[in-house]
Amino acid sequence: MPAYSPVVETVLEHNRAFVESGAWRDHAAPGRPAKQLAVVACMDTRLTRLLPEALGLENGDAKLIKVAGATIMEPYGEVMRSLLVAVAELGVTDIMVVGHTRCGTCGMEADHMLDELERAGVSRERIERAVAEDPRAGSFLNGFAILEDEVAASVRKIREHPLMPESVRVSGFTIDIETGRLTPVSV
Repeated sequence: MPAYSPVVETVLEHNRAFVESGAWRDHAAPGRPAKQLAVVACMDTRLTRLLPEALGLENGDAKLIKVAGATIMEPYGEVMRSLLVAVAELGVTDIMVVGHTRCGTCGMEADHMLDELERAGVSRERIERAVAEDPRAGSFLNGFAILEDEVAASVRKIREHPLMPESVRVSGFTIDIETGRLTPVSV
């Protein structure tokens, strides 16, 4: 058995107690979202509980897809794949893109991110090789300047995707990270 970090060991200990206590029974839900809803939101830890509670979502109500900045980067990337699976296989009829105030991706710059990755242990040679092999390796680490514009762009990418049925309703919102208030974004 591999050696895990203290954090992972704590998680594993909790998991064993969770399973043994039968607490998992409280979380039973169908695989299909009861509200036929998918939500694309940021991975920000402040949204872990705030987002579902602010949207009135219970376990099993919606498919939650969390990525940095709630941004859809690639037309055939994992976010779009997840949305298409949700629509085609799981009955999703509505998609919400929810960006949030004070998002760390807002203003993020690729050069800074690459420097931070180097400080985290990725050698400069590996970074340079990655950028040389695929120039997108640097630029995809850029963030965005205006939250509402980024949400609107992601909504358009979903709506205009050649494999997304026109019948799927796609809307965009921002959520205030402190109050949970949703504000519609014009697209």
